[in-house]
Amino acid sequence: MWIAMIALSFSLIAMMESVGNQAVLPAAFFYGAAAGPVALLLAIHDRTAIGVSVPSITLAGMFLFGGGVALLIGGYFDSVLIPDKNGPSILRVGWIEEPAKLVPPLAVALTGRHLTKAAGVALGLSCATGFAIMESMSYAWKSLHADDGVVGAGTVLFLRGLTTPFSHLAWTGLVCAVVFGVWQARGRVTVTPSVVAALAGAAVLHSLNDGLLVLDIPRAARLLFLVVAAVSYWLFHRATRDLNRKVIPDLAPSRA
Repeated sequence: MWIAMIALSFSLIAMMESVGNQAVLPAAFFYGAAAGPVALLLAIHDRTAIGVSVPSITLAGMFLFGGGVALLIGGYFDSVLIPDKNGPSILRVGWIEEPAKLVPPLAVALTGRHLTKAAGVALGLSCATGFAIMESMSYAWKSLHADDGVVGAGTVLFLRGLTTPFSHLAWTGLVCAVVFGVWQARGRVTVTPSVVAALAGAAVLHSLNDGLLVLDIPRAARLLFLVVAAVSYWLFHRATRDLNRKVIPDLAPSRA
């Protein structure tokens, strides 16, 4: 899936460069931005089958609107609380965007429906995927208008496609695995030390990741973001290792 979507993205960019048809740019950017997150979603579902823990219409809504709401909230407070995107204030980003991505799954949890760990991870990953894709597309447009050209924008999408699955998806998936696991056990939405610790941990990893990529530090130190990505995914995988196909109920209606 990842290879097919990246190939389609670069094929659209190559076609645009050869004939000048800029109408395909949004499609090229979408496929490039979505390749990594969608591929990881498929891999996670193949391991856990969490996609059947929530109705498909709910997951689609969480992807389309949950991701948009999270971007709306996160984008507003990023602008207000992070005046210098290249300065130390970038270390606040995780404390803004991680709570923002939790808001849509929390809204569903407050209805009392889908209050299970599997459902929470599915909802969180859907929201994070929508958020990550739209954010990556915004970076591509920014690169395009910064005179980097379409090829430069495609390169941005390629690199973010390699990293966002192990950043945004891993962080939100980790938070939702812990948070919804607590809420499933208690039968209601509540704040516990585990909930706070999970959200704080994801925020620290998020801020550290962005700080390593943005702040003026030695190039060799920037490579530590790979360590952050590895730790982030390891924590997510560890938090979801109890989810498997045998314990996730199938929501498909039974036939007599």
